[in-house]
Amino acid sequence: MDQSLLKTCLNNEFYNDNKAKLRADIFEDTTKEIYQTIASMHDKFEADISSADLFSFWKSQNPTSTQSWTDEIKEQIDDIYIAPILNATVAIDVIENIWRQKIGLDVADLGIKMSEGDVSAMDSLVALIERVSVGYMPDDFAKGVTDDIYELLACVSNDNRFKFNIETLSRRVFGIARGEFGVIAAYSEVGKTAFAVSLCIAPDGFCQQGAKVCYIVNEEKAKRTKLRAIQSYTGMTKEEVEFDPQVASARYNEITDRFIFEDAQDWTIQMLDTYIKRQQCEICIVDMADKIALTTTFNSGHERLRELYYRLRELAKKHDCAIIGLSQASKEAEGKTRLTPTMLEGSKVGKIAETDILFGVGKADDPNNPDDPTRYITVMKNKISGWHGTVLCNLDGNTSRYGV
Repeated sequence: MDQSLLKTCLNNEFYNDNKAKLRADIFEDTTKEIYQTIASMHDKFEADISSADLFSFWKSQNPTSTQSWTDEIKEQIDDIYIAPILNATVAIDVIENIWRQKIGLDVADLGIKMSEGDVSAMDSLVALIERVSVGYMPDDFAKGVTDDIYELLACVSNDNRFKFNIETLSRRVFGIARGEFGVIAAYSEVGKTAFAVSLCIAPDGFCQQGAKVCYIVNEEKAKRTKLRAIQSYTGMTKEEVEFDPQVASARYNEITDRFIFEDAQDWTIQMLDTYIKRQQCEICIVDMADKIALTTTFNSGHERLRELYYRLRELAKKHDCAIIGLSQASKEAEGKTRLTPTMLEGSKVGKIAETDILFGVGKADDPNNPDDPTRYITVMKNKISGWHGTVLCNLDGNTSRYGV
């Protein structure tokens, strides 16, 4: 069976149509390694694979293989070449049946871990079920889309968005809606936290528009960020707040029911999920998004970040809440006014793929004017309005307010 199934998988079109349910562990030990080679070749060459191609590529990837193992692989590939090819419909049914069996084993394994006290197993189980449930129940996937033109228009209407309170920006990208995922990236000390705080609580910000906003802090001390929020809302400098804290407190109390701070050191994605569900907020700021923990182990940092951003986007849709995550830009962004996606820290492609709107905040590196308040907001990805480019604004560092 393995040889016939692998022979069918040599066809590039068949492989691409079914790769979502093809996994190495549906094959036995030797054929598992051959399948992994086939998958690598399809991803790299995007073409049908011959037995000669398969063995040559495997050998190039395993130059230190022992002669006995090389002979074993060669024999298996020869058996694949002479094996009868499966009917495509039969092959698909076989793959789906084995895939369902393997998912059942994964669920059982996680259940055992839960019974042994592994607290991370529940999150892994929920994530697994969310990803495979549609494919596991193929008769329960259809979700028709309304024919109501007014409902379709309302989905993209600015009337259902929370407006960005920076005029130069809102002219190009009006705002963000529930269910959308945005990211703000900047290099250190450029002002990404001030940007997020200002969008929320400065004049005409999200809170003043009536939104309930939860601000999750897991990088610097939450108390420091909250003080900056008080300054942004009241328009008072730190010195003015110190001089008359009662006035500052009285003003800020006007907004505390709609602007909720959380000190979220060491939070996991599961904890964030539970928190948003409980608070039922309309906008959630995660400062920093990259530091939200996942309970799954990954082979590399960029794989973890891609999965994290996928999960954050799913949370936005699941809870019908706009989520804006803050992200660190790499060293390449230092002193740059216009950021590009290549300047993102960690997983560049993964972060971009999952966002609806991606901002890069830049600042000029001018030794003659180190306190230049000019900030450059570059829209690097935009599924909201389609516009890409850079707008200028100013950061008032004394009040943590962005404006024109």
